[in-house]
Amino acid sequence: MPALPAPLKCACLVDRRDDTLLLVRVRDNPHWYLPGGKIEPGETPAAALQRELLEELGIRLETDSIRYLYTVIGPAYGQPGEVELVCFAGNWPGEPRACAEISEIAWLPLAQTDKFAPTVRQLCAEHLQQA
Repeated sequence: MPALPAPLKCACLVDRRDDTLLLVRVRDNPHWYLPGGKIEPGETPAAALQRELLEELGIRLETDSIRYLYTVIGPAYGQPGEVELVCFAGNWPGEPRACAEISEIAWLPLAQTDKFAPTVRQLCAEHLQQA
């Protein structure tokens, strides 16, 4: 049996407000994802997050506000192997807007995990569901 590829490493923003989570949807994809994206070779996860948020949402994450939360490894959607989400919180001025490949931005209720990508559902179950 061939070995699975190494997990795809992504830096993601986890922004929860009450019982909602900031999520994005990429064009032609039914699932919702955390804002962020792939960490490029030689790039730190925090730098990747800042770059991706500027490219995809037009927001500048304040460097001093970035805080690491946790890492979640789960199934990659639409491809073999796994994805590793390096998750951060942080602050930014202004409002996000859909740029690049992002078609929609929404604050979705945590109860609607059936609309979330598989690893985002896993993240919610492990870290965001209230006891």
